Amino acid sequence: MRALTSSSSMSLGIMASEPANPWVDDVRRARGGDANAFAALVKSVQRQVYGLCLRLLRTEAEASEVAQETFLRAYQNLDRFDESRPFDLWVLTIARNQCLDLLRRRQKMRTDDVDDHAHWLQSGEPSLEDGAIARQERRSLEDAMATLSVDDREVLALYYVQKRTTKEIALVMNVAPGTIMARLFRAREKLRTRMQAAEANDKGAAS
Repeated sequence: MRALTSSSSMSLGIMASEPANPWVDDVRRARGGDANAFAALVKSVQRQVYGLCLRLLRTEAEASEVAQETFLRAYQNLDRFDESRPFDLWVLTIARNQCLDLLRRRQKMRTDDVDDHAHWLQSGEPSLEDGAIARQERRSLEDAMATLSVDDREVLALYYVQKRTTKEIALVMNVAPGTIMARLFRAREKLRTRMQAAEANDKGAAS
């Protein structure tokens, strides 16, 4: 969203002083102690934050806990927020770091726990038959995703589920856009290979 600039300002060649960031006003009010402003910020990005946490951690309880911790840390660090940067990407970066920290702590624990209730893709309201097919396809996708690394799941989730551009993902992951394109290509190939193998196994078991 771009800030509107008056015709007189444009004629003088004066650019708007406010950054083209729809969250800036709420951020500034929240910094001043406005709880409603911060609640509005949370509401605007909570689905994206929880979605990323769920796809990285694969359990609803941990995703919810990390999402809450993410917003707490965001509130505590509002003074450090760069107003030239999109607020949602800043919060997603915090969420990503929290998830990676938890996954590192989890390495010594069981790694074969897959949450069957994690919905990697969202669907509309299909018919019963379409719903059954969609659930099977979703389960196949979830099973294949579960075999990928955290880095692969992350880049696929941000690109396909949250519809982020490679530039935005690069900001979240703090790497060059070209690196994201390479990671995305590799992750897609791995996912396609896993799903093809799973499909072949299913056909073999059915025959």
